[in-house]
Amino acid sequence: MNNLHSLPRKALLALSLLTAPCLMGTVQAAPTDAENPLRFYQKDNGSYLQATFQAEFGVFSQSNSWFGNSKAVLGEKSDSWSETLLRPGLEGSFTLARSQKIYGRIDAVQANSGAEIDPNGTNRGMGAVNDLRIEKAYAGWRSGTLFSSLGEDFLDVSFGRQQYIAGNGFLFYSEAGAGYNRAAWYLGGRRSAEYAGIVRMKTGRWSSDLLYLEADDIRETNTRAGGATVDYALEKLGNIGGGLYSIESDIPERDDMKIYDIRGGIKPFERSEVLPALKPLKFEAEYVYEEKADDFAEGYGWYLAASYQMNEIPWKPVLTYRYASFNENYYPLFYGFSDWGSWFQGEIIGEYVLANTNLDTDMLRLKIQPLDPVTVNLIYYHFTLHDAAASDVSSDDYADEVDLIIDWAVNTHLTLSLVGAYAEPGDAAVQQTGGDESWSYMMLYGCLKF
Repeated sequence: MNNLHSLPRKALLALSLLTAPCLMGTVQAAPTDAENPLRFYQKDNGSYLQATFQAEFGVFSQSNSWFGNSKAVLGEKSDSWSETLLRPGLEGSFTLARSQKIYGRIDAVQANSGAEIDPNGTNRGMGAVNDLRIEKAYAGWRSGTLFSSLGEDFLDVSFGRQQYIAGNGFLFYSEAGAGYNRAAWYLGGRRSAEYAGIVRMKTGRWSSDLLYLEADDIRETNTRAGGATVDYALEKLGNIGGGLYSIESDIPERDDMKIYDIRGGIKPFERSEVLPALKPLKFEAEYVYEEKADDFAEGYGWYLAASYQMNEIPWKPVLTYRYASFNENYYPLFYGFSDWGSWFQGEIIGEYVLANTNLDTDMLRLKIQPLDPVTVNLIYYHFTLHDAAASDVSSDDYADEVDLIIDWAVNTHLTLSLVGAYAEPGDAAVQQTGGDESWSYMMLYGCLKF
């Protein structure tokens, strides 16, 4: 996909995908209750009401986008652009007998894109785009000690416009679309399903979710998903989980799809006294199988990752290698940004060129923390097509990309990120895009959150 003829299909796939709610969320925790100056009601039993507010901006600059051929690919040349988001809201929780809680949230997102075209061409010919709409609007109930033998808050039932996340966002993270008439393609701001009913249960090391959701995609494809997720925590060693889901949709490739998901993570030497140096070694994996209607071939996607944190070395470096593979029949659904590189693979290729289908990726990541509020990521990707013929090219060598990301938690509420990326096209990219130059890219991002 993603050659000149398949760009429309790529754009349709991408309508289901979003980036992070606040990119620095992986670096800095949200403000504590006591630090939130917008809380205007508080009781000793935990009941509260507070206003919420989040503002984000992104300023982007690049050269040789689409490997020097953006005018032919997009219809216009894409050099620089800007995006902003404003998210005011209200949330609260009221404590009832036996620590039960009724909670809820409502917020709206004002998204804005400048007149310049973004590299996905979502605002092509539209000029500046501004869009205001409700993002979250949900209510829920937690059981408190009502089922004391099963643990506190064994049951949590919620419904409304809300986001559902499973694992690290490989399959479920964002159930809405951004860009186009909704503005702000990169910053997103649209993640919540149009409607989602979620029943969460947790007792001991077991947790499970029952869910039904209706996607809020731009095309209004009437995509609905339902199923169950189960997770089990292995004491100090890791976790294992997965789920079974069913998809109904007006998109033939999605309609009547059955999804089987298994995932897990383990630190096999966590309890070892013989090899203490290997205690920080961690393995993670996930496998998703899509069983489709008779007219469509089955799809699968999976990854395997190994990471090691060197706690005894200054800056506590974490080194990660990950291999991810998606066959040419895998239909990307609701993946999203849970951390840099997951699951938009590459700030250039994964954001603007290739979705997670017909793609194999090697990723090598070094993460360091030179100062308490500063985190640096250096990430290398090698992209190959899973099946070159399915993309109408003769080579599977697509691109190499290097990303340098500096995150700075300025204070409890303000975070900043500086991102630089460089991508070198392979033969497949040259054949698909018609461009053969190196693509460089820079972003300055900020998030103010209360």
